[in-house]
This record gives sequence, C-alpha cells and structure tokens, in this order.
Amino acid sequence: MNLQDGYAALLRAAAAAWALPEKLLVSEWADKYRIVPSKSSPEGGQWRTSRTPYAREPMDELSSKSRTQEVVIMAASQVLKTEVLLNFVFESIDQDPCAMLVVQPTEKAVSDFVSQRLDPAIEAMDRIRALIPSSRKRDSGNKRTEKNFPGGVLYMGWSNSPSELASKPIKKLALDEVDRYPLSLRDEGSPVKLAEQRTANYPRRKILKTSTPKIKGASVIEEEYEASSQGEYFVPCPHCGHMQTLVFGQLRWKETIDDDGVVHQWPHTATYQCIGCREPIEERFKPQMLEAGEWRHRYPDRAKRGYHISGYYSPIGLGFTWGERIQKFLDAGGDPAKLQTFVNLHDGLPYEDHSSEVEVTHMKARAEGFKLRTVLPGYLILTLGVDVQKGYFALHLVAWARGERCHTVDYVEIPADPSRSAEWEVITDYRRKPIRNMFGIDLRISMTTIDSGNGQDGHTNEAYKYGRKYRHDDVIVIKGHNQANRPVLNRPRKQDIKNERGDVDRNGVDLWMVGTDTAKSALYARIDGDTRHEVPEEYMVRFSKDMPDTFFAGMASEYYDADTGKWLKRHKRNEPLDTWVYAYAAAQHPRVAIHSASAADWDELERLLQPRIHDMFTSASVTEEVLSEGEAEPVQTSAQELATVEEGESAGASQDRHEHDNWVPDVPDNWY
Repeated sequence: MNLQDGYAALLRAAAAAWALPEKLLVSEWADKYRIVPSKSSPEGGQWRTSRTPYAREPMDELSSKSRTQEVVIMAASQVLKTEVLLNFVFESIDQDPCAMLVVQPTEKAVSDFVSQRLDPAIEAMDRIRALIPSSRKRDSGNKRTEKNFPGGVLYMGWSNSPSELASKPIKKLALDEVDRYPLSLRDEGSPVKLAEQRTANYPRRKILKTSTPKIKGASVIEEEYEASSQGEYFVPCPHCGHMQTLVFGQLRWKETIDDDGVVHQWPHTATYQCIGCREPIEERFKPQMLEAGEWRHRYPDRAKRGYHISGYYSPIGLGFTWGERIQKFLDAGGDPAKLQTFVNLHDGLPYEDHSSEVEVTHMKARAEGFKLRTVLPGYLILTLGVDVQKGYFALHLVAWARGERCHTVDYVEIPADPSRSAEWEVITDYRRKPIRNMFGIDLRISMTTIDSGNGQDGHTNEAYKYGRKYRHDDVIVIKGHNQANRPVLNRPRKQDIKNERGDVDRNGVDLWMVGTDTAKSALYARIDGDTRHEVPEEYMVRFSKDMPDTFFAGMASEYYDADTGKWLKRHKRNEPLDTWVYAYAAAQHPRVAIHSASAADWDELERLLQPRIHDMFTSASVTEEVLSEGEAEPVQTSAQELATVEEGESAGASQDRHEHDNWVPDVPDNWY
C-alpha cells in the first residue's frame, strides 16, 4: 500500500465512523438481513416480504421511523402473526436497541416460543448472533427469558404471572395470542392493561397485539380490532380487476349425487367466485392477486392501526389450500364446537356463541321417549363420569356415536361414605355391568373417570387409591382445571398416595387434568346447535324423558360470564353437568379417542356391535325386536318405538339408589 492508498483508507474509515446508521423499515430490514431457519418454516432461507405482501404494511407501521404507537393483528392461524412479531423484535435489536418485552399466554408457551422460534432464528443470522452470543457461553447474557444485547434487553413473560408483567419499564411490547390470556389476574386486573402500563414512560413506545380470536363478545383481540382503523386486505380479480377481500362464502366446489341419493363433495375442485364478474378464480392466480393487493382501512384516521386477515390468503405452499380448508369445514359437519374451531383458525374471526347459557325448559322440551339404560342404534362406545360428594357418588353413563354425538344412558346417585375404601366398590359393581344394545350385543364401559376433588373434602386420597387399584381396568383419576383453552384431557402427572400408616407411596397414580371450561363450552354449544335440527336423529346431544327435573336443572346449572371469563353456578346441584364433562373427558382418553377415530374405525365397531344378520353370538330374542323378519338391514327405529322395546323403571322414581336390581344380565368376560 502506498501513501496515497493509506490516506484514502483513513478517509473511508473516518467517514464510516461518523456516518449515521442506516434506518430501514421493518420489511426492508427483513428483506436484507432476516434468515428464516428451516426448523421453523417449510421455506427456510432469506426472508422475502414479496412472498406474503400483506405483511408489509403491518411491519412497516412497527418501524422506528413510523409515528404509529400501536398495531393490532387479528388473523387466522399460521398466516401473519408470529413472523411479523419476530421481524419487529430483530429490527429493533439491530436498529433501535431498547428494553423490550414479549408476552406469551403461558410459561410453557414461552419455552416453546424461545426454543422453536426465537433461538433458531438468532442462530441463523450472523448479524443478530453477533449481538446476542450463544446461550452456551458462560455470562453471555443469553437466557431463556432474558436476551441482553448492546443498548437493550429482550424480556420474555407470560400472561398469568403478574410479577412478569408489572415490573421494569419497557419501550417496546409484543403481546402474542392475547385471546388465550386470562381476562383478569386476581386483584391485578387485565394482563394486557398491566403489560401496557410498563410502556407509559416512553412517548415513542411501540405495542404489537396479535391473536387468533375465540368467542365473540369475550374476545380481547376483537375488542382491540374494533377500536382500531380496521384494515382489510383487498385483492383484484384476475379476470375483471374488481377489488375484494377473500372470504369462505365465495368458495365454490363440485358436488355430485349418486344413484342412491348420496351427496358427494369434491373440495379439491375449489375455485373462488369473483363478487364482481362472478367468474371462477383458480388458486394458481393467488400470487399475482396478493402482489397487487392493498390494505384498506374503514377508519383511516384512527391512530391505532388494525389488520384482519383470513387463512384464504395463505401463499401456495405456505398453508392449507382452498380445497383443504373446505375439507376442514366439511369435517366440522353440524358440530358447533368444531365449527367454532374452523371460524377461528381459518376465517380468523371470533365465533358467535349462543350457548353460554342453556335453559332447563329447553333441555326438557327436547327430551325423547326412549327408556333409560337404552343404547340407541349408532351409539357404540360407553364412558362413565364419576363425581364424589360427601355422602354419595354421582355416576353419569354416556353413549357416543360418530362425530362425537352422545346421549345419556343413565344417571344415578349412590349413597356411600367416600372416606371408607370399601364403599368405593359400588362404583366397581356399577361399571362392570354391561348394557345390552338393541342388536343383542353387550357393551362394556370403555373408560371411567373419577374426580379427585379439591384436596379439602377428605376423599382425594381415597380417589387416588381407587384409581391406583384399578389403573389396569380402564379407570383414571382426574382433576378439573378451569383455565380457558386447555385441552379437554391433558397429559397426566404422577401424584403421591398416602398408605394406611400415613407414609407416601411415591409410585403414586397418574392424575389427568381436565379442561372443564373447554368441555362445557363444547357440550353447551352442541345443545344450542341442536335447535337448528328438526328430527332427534340429527341431534348432537340426546336425553330421555325419564330423567327427573333435578337432572335437567343440574345439566343447565352453569352459565358463562363474559365479564369475568368464568363459568358461574346458578343452581347449587351441578353434578349432572360435572359428570357429563368427566364422561366426555373419558371419551377423549388415548385408548378411546372418539375425537380422532376414523370412518373405518367406526365401520369396524358397527360391524362388531350392530350385526346386520343373526349369528351364533347374537341374542335373537333381543335382535328380533330391532330387525324385521327376513331383512338384513336394521330397521330405522323411531324414539317412540324404542320406548316400547324394554319396560324399565324410571330414574325419577329411584334417583338415589344403592341397589341396581340386576337391571342387565351378567355375561362372560369374553363377551366378544
């Protein structure tokens, strides 16, 4: 290097040192520096905003250059939310380092987010990895819930921990999946408002709120979106250029009817009907439609920018196709609980639920004439839910059919002292009695769930001991959990048991957690949805008129209060509802799993349990009452006809009974 070259190098170095850092919009920064790890995306590599053009404006409103302080995204699942959040975080770390907080619904969600999305993304980008050293290095400042970098720190918190939300001032806040947050934290109030308060000291604050919505009227993200500019993404028709949003109602697909009158759906033929020229739009046009799209805001003057987008915008190869989404809709059938999932995850809209309250008179009016302890045709699986009360056991026996349809077979309350182990055997006697269906086949209970109580009612340890004793006899012990959005049946955890001497048996018993709020919402939604059906055979939930008034009052004993986000009692005796929930949880057990059973599984059960012809294993005396003479097909028996098949006692006459009068015959254990 000569003297002149050295002088030029010195000038360049000085210019670089004094040069202002580049200020890019979030979308520009992502296009230049963001690397998407293949671990978290089917399309790893360099980020391209052009692949999802609808992400550009929400990201740019979160840029340091933008005056917008708050952005709300109400979206379908796996469309927009998480990648926008990550680009917002990484652009801030690189261009505007400060104190930031990302809030997830639960502590586990934080762990999943860090391990599956955040850490892999940091490792994939040299530019960010240089600022946040590997967590494997000692004193790197890179921890699970805290990422330190020059000029700032990124905190991770979860919504149900007030201490995570109420300390340390922050400039930038990202609240992810806010509809899965509790509505209130004990005496602390809303977790969303609690986290927002941490940004109060920063006039140039940035707040991002994202979520797939849940229930209309109780949806946090819906409320936030309604208070925003309410943006929708409009795309042009490739035929006429008419600008429109993509909604499920404009999808079209082929339907055919065969010679037997059966309707067949062909969702793979899906096209989108333009609301302008009415011409069909094939999905292959979607890339050019997205690229030419634009956000249009209903209230453009509002400072809070809001964006709603459905799953029908998903780029080809980055989500479900239109045909696959139609199939999801068809799979939901007439089940309101499954329809809610479809509306939330695919439409990106809150579900309008009318089932928060079920009336006693409504339930009694829809009851049918079949006798108790009757298993109706098509119902092939039995589960039992048991609630333990001081002085008695409440047992609810439920039969299940395709599509999670159900009907109550029996409900009894058996006097007993739950503090005495020997008296628990009345449950064993009950659940081991098979019930003969209308085809002469004896059905046994596939799974029994027993509530362990709250630990203060004196029978919890006895429930554990009973569950341990019969753990290989299709019995599980459960505990209700009223946190919203939990699965109906969660994975079990080991629970210690005390023996007679008071010593702890650490082998214990598996304790299964039941999402009672989720189960009640689903079951009440089905009762409400049945009002749209004209014949009982189409009902999702069916009851016998032989049930006493106390049963119907118990089934309708609770309602959902949107203000508190909790199920509240309006009738003290709610055991019929609780045991129904427990029987539903039993049906979700992996060894039963009615929610994931295929059509072939149900076909095989029908072949075994509803034989089309007499055989040596079928009781002809019972079958002849269901099969007409000489026919190979079961007669479609009405509810009134079923009521005359078997004369039995009414449950109303002996609801609290200890003896069962041998109401079904004993059969050998090898009943198949």
